Amino acid sequence: MKPYHPLIVAALLLGACDGPAETAGAAKDKAAAEAAGVAYKGDGPNERIGEAQDRAEKAAEEARAAEEEAVEKERDSIRSAADIEAERLEQQAKAVREAADERADAVKAPAQ
Repeated sequence: MKPYHPLIVAALLLGACDGPAETAGAAKDKAAAEAAGVAYKGDGPNERIGEAQDRAEKAAEEARAAEEEAVEKERDSIRSAADIEAERLEQQAKAVREAADERADAVKAPAQ
């Protein structure tokens, strides 16, 4: 069996990936062609409009996904910054407590 050329396979796969709007448009075009008594050639105006709608919807979905990812990264960045600041404050509090303990130890008890 002879292997298929990759470009032919890609073209067939792309042709098989009609979106819902393109498929609906093709059905409208086919029905209109049949009603007019002509053969449908598979490239009518409704199909092209549907294809454009499918591309626009896909682009919008990709934009939403990118926005969600950007928001999540910003949230992670804010949480990381808060963790760093909390650690800095904990270290500062520890140093203040140690300094207070040293001063307290340095105070001599009054003579009895």
